[in-house]
Amino acid sequence: MQYHPYGVEKTNMKVAMMQPAFIPWQGFFELIHNSDVFIFLDDFQFSAQSYHQRNRLFVNKDRIDWYIVPVQKSISFKLPLNQTITNETTFWRKKMWKRIQQNYSGAKYYYEFAPFIEKWLSTPMESLAAQNIAFIKYVCEQLDIRPEFRLSSQYPSGSHRSVRVVELLRSCHADSYFCAKGSFLYMLEDGIFPLHDIAVFFQDFQPGSYQQIGSPGKFIQHLSIIDALMNIGAEGTAELVKKGTRKWLTWEEIIALKSH
Repeated sequence: MQYHPYGVEKTNMKVAMMQPAFIPWQGFFELIHNSDVFIFLDDFQFSAQSYHQRNRLFVNKDRIDWYIVPVQKSISFKLPLNQTITNETTFWRKKMWKRIQQNYSGAKYYYEFAPFIEKWLSTPMESLAAQNIAFIKYVCEQLDIRPEFRLSSQYPSGSHRSVRVVELLRSCHADSYFCAKGSFLYMLEDGIFPLHDIAVFFQDFQPGSYQQIGSPGKFIQHLSIIDALMNIGAEGTAELVKKGTRKWLTWEEIIALKSH
C-alpha cells in the first residue's frame, strides 16, 4: 500500500478545484500540487470585492494593502468569472505594475519574475478568469507543479454548490477530493458529503516565514505568492508551498474539531 507524503493513503485520482483567484496566495498552489487533476471553476459566479479580483501585497515599507482589478460592473453583475470583463477605461494596469516595481524592485529575485509579470499585467484578456488562470499556470511552471488542468465550463450543468462539485469529481473519476478548509461549512450545510466512494481531505495550510523586503521586522502572512517569489525565488517558494499542510484532515477529523 502506498501513502501520500502527508500521511494520506495514495489513491488513483486526486482532484482539487477552486475559482481562479487573482495572484493567489501559497495555499492555492498547494491544492494544485496535491491534485492529479485541478479544475478551475471558471463558470462559477463572480463575487465583487473577493479574491476573484484582488489580493494583498506590500504598498509601502511595512504596510500591506489590496491590489485590485476593476471590472465592468454593469455587464459583470451576477455573471460567471469567464464572462466577467476587466475595466480598461482606467490606467489600473500601469498603476499596478508601477506599484509592484516600487515595492519589489529591490527584492533578490525581482528581475527573474518581473518580465513575465509586467507582460501578463499589461495584456488584457477575454475575461477575468482567463487573466487569473494565465498567472496561475505560469507560477505552477516555475514551481514545477504539473497536474492536468481542466475548466468547469467544459462540463456545463445547472447544478450548484455541493451537487456541482460532486458532478465535477465524478467527471474526473476522482477517488479523493482535496479542498480548502473553508469549504467544510457549505458542504456540511448542503448534506451531500461525505460520499461513500470519494474521500475528502481538508487543507490546513500553515505559511512558513521568510525574509520580506517590505517588512523590516515581523513576518506578514497570507500575501499573494508574488511576495514569496520575489523574496526567496521559485525553489524556496516551492518548498513552502509543498509542505504547508502537515496533515490533511479527513471528514471525521474536521467534524471532531468543529464539535470542540
